Amino acid sequence: MKKLQLLNWMLIAFLALQFTSCTNEPLEGEFPQQDTSGEIVPGSFTALVNDVAFTAAFTTASVNVDGDFTITGVSSNNTAILLTASPLANGSYDLTLNPTNNDNGASYFDVQSETFPFLTLGDIGGGGTLTITNYNETDLIISGTFNFIAARAALDADGEPITDANGDVIIQNASITQGVFTDIQMTFDENPGGGDPGGGGGSEDPVDVDQFFALVNGQEHEDQVLTTTLNTVGNDMVFKVEAQTATGSMMRIDIPFDMGIGTFDMEDGISDGTKLIGIYNPNIGGENLSSNPGSITFTEFDTQNGVIAASFSFTARDPLGEDPSVYQVTQGSFIVYFEGTEPPALMPFKAVIDGADFEPSGVNDTLEITDQEVNGMNVTFITATLENGRTMKIGFPSDTITPGVYPMSSDLENGDQTIGLYTREGSSIEFVSNPGVLTIESYDQETGDISATFLFTAVNPDGVDPTVIQITEGVFNLNLL
Repeated sequence: MKKLQLLNWMLIAFLALQFTSCTNEPLEGEFPQQDTSGEIVPGSFTALVNDVAFTAAFTTASVNVDGDFTITGVSSNNTAILLTASPLANGSYDLTLNPTNNDNGASYFDVQSETFPFLTLGDIGGGGTLTITNYNETDLIISGTFNFIAARAALDADGEPITDANGDVIIQNASITQGVFTDIQMTFDENPGGGDPGGGGGSEDPVDVDQFFALVNGQEHEDQVLTTTLNTVGNDMVFKVEAQTATGSMMRIDIPFDMGIGTFDMEDGISDGTKLIGIYNPNIGGENLSSNPGSITFTEFDTQNGVIAASFSFTARDPLGEDPSVYQVTQGSFIVYFEGTEPPALMPFKAVIDGADFEPSGVNDTLEITDQEVNGMNVTFITATLENGRTMKIGFPSDTITPGVYPMSSDLENGDQTIGLYTREGSSIEFVSNPGVLTIESYDQETGDISATFLFTAVNPDGVDPTVIQITEGVFNLNLL
C-alpha cells in the first residue's frame, strides 16, 4: 500500500490505544468548551467541520526521533481530527496525500463507526495546509493552525460505492476550517517511525507494514484499503488479499493455504472459491473479472509466522464471456502480514459415499495399513472400517508409486495397479473400483508420509448385487511405516 501507509497505521494504533474502553458509549465528564470571546485557550483543539463547531474533549500528540508528528483531537460525540507531518518544525505543510507525499496528511472520522474516514486524498479533491506556529522542542509543547478538505467515496449499507447517473462514484467531502491547537503537550517516542529504535536493548520489534502495487492497463491501482483475510471454504482454507482504491476499484488474489514458495499458474475463468486466482473489478457497473491467463511467484510463504510476499500478473476477463472488457494487470507485487496460523490438521482418511460422509473417527472405528505381495510386488492396503462394519480399502504398489494420477483397476493381477474396494454394512459382498482415479499428492518413501485423493465407482464384479456405489471426495494423509 503506497498511499496513506503511515496515516492508516497511525489511525489503527491510535484507535486501538484510545477507544477500546468506550466503543459503545459516549464520552462523559467535563470537557473544555470552545471559547466564544475569541480568546485562545492553552491546551485547546478547535475547528469548524462543515461550518459546525468542533471542540476536542481530549487531545493526544507525539513526535518520534525521526520527527514524525501526529496530533489527534477527539470531540465529546466521538468524532476526531487527525493530522500528521514530518519532519516536525515551525512552518507550513501541504496535507495533500499523493504518491509523492504520504508523510503529511489529515483525516476526519467517527471513532465508533466502521465507515471509511474522510482523507486528504489529492486524486479525489482532498488537500489542505497545516502550519506549526510554535514548536518548543525542549518542553515538547506545540501550537498550530490547519485547514483542509477531506474526501471519501460514498458507500451504501452493504459497503459498496454509490454511483451517479453516469456511473461515476459519488465523492463525499468534509470541510475543516479555522483549525487551531494551542500549547498541546506532546509525548516523545524514541522509536524511529514507531518501530525499532536501532538495536537498543529491550526495544519493540519494527511494525510490519503491508504493501501492494499493480498496474492496470499501465495505470497504477492506488489502493487505499488493503486487507488480508483467511476464509474456510468447505474443507479448504484460502487467503484473500484485497486492495481497493478510493473510487471502489477492487483487485484480489485468492491463495490456497497450502501453497508455497515458487511460481504457479492462476486458475483460468471461474473458481469455486478454493483456487489460486486473480480477480479485478473496475467498479463501472460490471461483475468481477478473473485471471485468464495469470501467473504468480511466491518469494515468501510462511503461514505460521504470518507473512506472504509475491509478484504477479494476469489478464482479467469476464469468465462468462458476456463482458468484452479486458484489463492487463502487470508489475503486481505485495507483502502482507497477518496473525500466524498453524496449518490445519490433515485428515487421516475420509470419503463421501453416495453423498454421505465416511470417516473412521469413532472410538470403535479402525484404520489399518497392511502389505501384501502380489506377483512379486509389494501392495499396500489402507483399510478403514466403521463400527457398523462398512469397510473401504485403497491398494497401491507402495515401493514403486510416485506422485501422480493413476487410474484404478478392478483387480491386482499384475501387482502394479491401484484399486478401490468397498463392503456395505451387514454384507460380505465386495464392490470394486470400475472406474476410479487415485492421485498421489505427495509421498516420501524414506519417511513414509503420504497424501492422496481418490474417487471411484464401486460395482460388484460377480453381478450378484447390481447396486452401483459412488465414492467421491476421498482423501488420506498417513505414515506407511
